[in-house]
Amino acid sequence: MVAVPQSNMDPDLSQLRAIFVNARARSGLTFEELAERSGLHRQTLTNIARGRANGDLRTWLLLARAFDTRLDDLLEPVWES
Repeated sequence: MVAVPQSNMDPDLSQLRAIFVNARARSGLTFEELAERSGLHRQTLTNIARGRANGDLRTWLLLARAFDTRLDDLLEPVWES
């Protein structure tokens, strides 16, 4: 579990684009491969990569599985200041 300081309880959702871009780069997956592994539309993935969309909880759960990581680990940067 991530320890979150009481003074900053809001996640920084502006980090989601960078999280996605970095995880995809580490995975070596193309957008097409990631779409196939996650079950998400390629357009959804490109929208997240461009910062046009954040996705919802389901999106990030599917991405965590596709990237073979835990959701907590994938999204940990939203809690970093």
